Amino acid sequence: LGARHAAFGILHVDAHCDLRDAYEGFEFSHASIMFNVLRDVPQVTKIAQVAVRDFSESEAALAASSGRVATFDDLSLAAAQCRRIVDALPQEVYVSFDIDALTFENCPHTGTPVSGGLTFNQAVWLLDTLTRSGRRIIGFDVVEVCPAPDERIDAITGARMLWKLCGQTLKSNES
Repeated sequence: LGARHAAFGILHVDAHCDLRDAYEGFEFSHASIMFNVLRDVPQVTKIAQVAVRDFSESEAALAASSGRVATFDDLSLAAAQCRRIVDALPQEVYVSFDIDALTFENCPHTGTPVSGGLTFNQAVWLLDTLTRSGRRIIGFDVVEVCPAPDERIDAITGARMLWKLCGQTLKSNES
């Protein structure tokens, strides 16, 4: 494509940056493809990376220093909406979190699963937006977590959400 087009961009939807100069010594690894594009295809004027959430320190530094890379983690997609939600709230906030607000692959055994919903990371971003706004979490609950005996996903998701809420509550009450 570089030989056929003077300039073009790449929409790179991936959990990983793929900006390593080599992975386990292999320069043409799947973990190096976007590094190779930046190095070898000057016609690529911009790489927009979406849903990136797993990367090395060197990849983060390269993405930050290159004007040709714009990285949007999976949380960035919800940022504006989260700000609108938080702006509707008063200074002190109680958070009631029903686990079925999440997509049901996160909580398949909850009593009332519904198609659609928030990803775990979108929910965490909403809580983080609440805290960063300067609002104070005055209490919270997590409900409808129904762990199955043979599967751990519900318990893991519930425990991680509880842990996130504890952390955000402490952070919002630091001052």
